[in-house]
Amino acid sequence: MRRLFHILTISIFFCLAAMSFLAMAPQAHAENIRKLKIGVYDSAPFAYKDELGKWKGIAVDLWQAIAKDKGYDFDFVEVPRKEAVPRLAKGDLDVIAAGLSVSLEKELLIDFSQPFYSSNYAIAVIRKPLASIESALLHVFLSWKFWAFVLCIGFAFGMVAILMWHFEGNENPEYHGPTKMHSIIYGIYWSVAMMTRAGERAPKTVPGRLIGILWLGAAVFLAGSFTASVTTALNVERLSRKISSERDLPNAYVAVMPGPCEKLLEQMNVRHTTCSGKKDCYSLLSQGRVDAIVGSEPILKYYAARNLKGELDIIPMDYDEVLYSIGLKPKSEITEEVNRAVLQITSTPAWAEILKQYLQH
Repeated sequence: MRRLFHILTISIFFCLAAMSFLAMAPQAHAENIRKLKIGVYDSAPFAYKDELGKWKGIAVDLWQAIAKDKGYDFDFVEVPRKEAVPRLAKGDLDVIAAGLSVSLEKELLIDFSQPFYSSNYAIAVIRKPLASIESALLHVFLSWKFWAFVLCIGFAFGMVAILMWHFEGNENPEYHGPTKMHSIIYGIYWSVAMMTRAGERAPKTVPGRLIGILWLGAAVFLAGSFTASVTTALNVERLSRKISSERDLPNAYVAVMPGPCEKLLEQMNVRHTTCSGKKDCYSLLSQGRVDAIVGSEPILKYYAARNLKGELDIIPMDYDEVLYSIGLKPKSEITEEVNRAVLQITSTPAWAEILKQYLQH
């Protein structure tokens, strides 16, 4: 009987111990993975502080939705952009919820969630006001191209005048002045009159008449070309800017923020300077020290719409697609949960409203 009592006592002890262990294990697991450090840095519209110092943005809102769905407890930790990935790789952070773009270099250090947003690179340039007709005309008439065209027409007048004097000088007294110069000047007058169809007398010699026919056709062509050239030059002067697409970048000097875009510009052989942040880049552009800013399209559009309304034009580039994801420390216990949550949240109408809130102004 006593032996049975000892067996029951030991059995009850082990049962209670096992129950206590099972009760404590989830709690310890929760303490290990539910109190998370979320790295954030200024990268509007993905992450930024509002007027009250509260973090918000596309990536921040997405993370908060994930945390609410999974029951995660977390704290935002503000870190410099350059330190975010190294600190996540070391385990000082659990997650990065900001404008984190996917790249091979980062993938070797950290893990990424499913992408939640994709975009292209873009170019930001100062919006050029439409020039007045008067200033555009002045610029055209002072250009070397205009005067080169005028000199070519003048040369043609001179050649026709000399030919007409040569062939008509002896046969037609109207082309024979007191001196050779008078005759050539009259030949120039005749060629101008023919161009304007002023009804000058026709040449009498066969070579002169052939020259007259050829010159009449050439005159029509030259007059049309001159008018078209001036009109085109006016439109170009009024509307043109130094950079209108990525094809113009090799002839420009641009500002760029740290990241994959730097390597893209290096591959394109574009002269550039790296900025410490958006404000630095826009300061360089507004001061005329650079011709443009190259960066992520949503970031450029957001800053231009919120801070520089009407001052910038954003030109999309046809280069690599940029993917944005939630960053996770290597071998994180929550990677699968976060991936499923990202796919679920980004497929809902609420996600479309979040994007509309930050990207449409």
